[in-house]
Amino acid sequence: MIVHNMSEPRYRFNNTSRAMALSRRFPESFTEEPPIKRNAILFARVSTARQEKEGLSLDEIQLPKMRDYATRQGLNIVKEYKVGETGGQYKERKRFNEMIEYFRDHEEITDLIAFRADRISRNFRDAVLIDELMQKYDKHIHCVDENIELSKDSRAAILTNWNVKMFVAQEYLNRIKEDGVNTKYTKLDRGELPWSAPFGYEHKVIQLKPKIKTVVPLEPNATIVKQAFRLYASGSYSVKTLTRYINRKYGLRIASSNVQCWLRNRFYIGYILDRKTGDYYPHNYEHLIDTDLFDAVQDMLDGHRVMRRRLDGSTDAPYRGLILCADCGCTYTPDFKTKRYKSGKVSHFKYYHCTNAKHKHEKIVCIKEEVIDEAIREVLRQLKLPDEKIEELRQELAELHNQKTDFYNAERKELVRRRKKLQERQRNAYDALMDKSITLDLYNENNKRYKAELAEIEQKEKKLDGADSNYYDTVGTLLDVFERADQIFEQAETEDKKRLVGFLLSNLRVSGNLVELTPREPFKTLLLDVKRPLWLGMRDSNPRMVGPEPTALPLGESPTVLTILIQSFQKCKRALFQNMV
Repeated sequence: MIVHNMSEPRYRFNNTSRAMALSRRFPESFTEEPPIKRNAILFARVSTARQEKEGLSLDEIQLPKMRDYATRQGLNIVKEYKVGETGGQYKERKRFNEMIEYFRDHEEITDLIAFRADRISRNFRDAVLIDELMQKYDKHIHCVDENIELSKDSRAAILTNWNVKMFVAQEYLNRIKEDGVNTKYTKLDRGELPWSAPFGYEHKVIQLKPKIKTVVPLEPNATIVKQAFRLYASGSYSVKTLTRYINRKYGLRIASSNVQCWLRNRFYIGYILDRKTGDYYPHNYEHLIDTDLFDAVQDMLDGHRVMRRRLDGSTDAPYRGLILCADCGCTYTPDFKTKRYKSGKVSHFKYYHCTNAKHKHEKIVCIKEEVIDEAIREVLRQLKLPDEKIEELRQELAELHNQKTDFYNAERKELVRRRKKLQERQRNAYDALMDKSITLDLYNENNKRYKAELAEIEQKEKKLDGADSNYYDTVGTLLDVFERADQIFEQAETEDKKRLVGFLLSNLRVSGNLVELTPREPFKTLLLDVKRPLWLGMRDSNPRMVGPEPTALPLGESPTVLTILIQSFQKCKRALFQNMV
């Protein structure tokens, strides 16, 4: 038989709750020792600004109550986590994982205090982490507001209560997610933007009760977006050089990837992209870019041009990225040489040569920049018209302007008439609904069709106004080119030369010292016809009345340079009138 010395304590426990229970069962053999003060950390969290304001304030509610609880339980607080991101789910999870890792790696910390169960666990994945802390690392979890203390020795009723709370929290998250998805697609179907506005726009509250918001252009960002599209469509900029130009002009620090996103964003022409499904939804907000300009930019981004512009403004090379090798198709790159003479004179030389990326050249031939300049000057000199021809051109353009004005006024009047008719139909449909003459489904169907037609009219009005403005810009530019293009080129800086070459030429190829140029319309048609002896029509310089050749034009009906120019100009502008329709 084993005899215990009753003068010595039979049981010694560090766990206060177990020690008290055993002391009641064996009072004669139990000697109570002072409890050891355990270390704990606090974790306080709000997920939205609304929670911060409406009952879960970190500094006013959660932290004071948790500190008071730790004092009453004899817990020593060694670290506090306060997570208050509003909508920053990634940051929130990062802080939670940081807390879990810290709690797990420090054996001297035995307790975790939270305000509620849903503050430390909102899904079953978090519940597994909490359970691992209790079972594997012998940690204790406290929920102050619900008066729960969890450990691996917790009673079944407490664990069941904890599991129920985890299920309710997960169900709450699932319901919030489903409601959010339903709200998103409801807004998209109505043409509303369910998330933050892109660059160039801002959300604006137009009514407080009930709260109604819309999306409107934000200046100067909207102007920056418009200019970015116009400059890139000119063919004189790459995304990189365009970004550099915008940052320098407006004092911004925008990455080229952001500018690339602007140029791809269909929101500027009236469509919202749902990235989850890849579907587009038309919106009801103001468009910054017309469809034709957007499509032209997409063609350039996708490389659907004869030549993509890849310009780099890091050096003073106006033809960098503009020249292709006529023999192998590779790009020409600039090369700069400096020569210092014994007299102290310094000369700088600019050359261009093929990159030979396809290794088809046995010997690389360089071409001076002056040779390319002279080839372009020759084209520009051929474009220059005599003063009397310029005056005749101005008169022809005045007549064309009158036709354009009549067309504009007629189209604008027709669009106004159609809008008034649709608005009247909307009012009649609403009155019929109030009189119960039509069903709600029929009203919604008709109203949706009316709204789509009104949006189409609004888009046509914007295109009409944009085409009207572009007409005057194009006319001014063309007259300037026909009057003094060579002078403009001679005096232009590097950036201006790039823009002028991009405006005039669609292709620039070099083979050895031979420069091949392909002008754009109407310059191409004009130059091709100028090379033929048509400046004087079919007349001889010493005209005499002889029978015309069978294929010759009758006298007085022979084409002149003005006729060619007007026809070319009208061909160039025909697309503008078609866009107005």
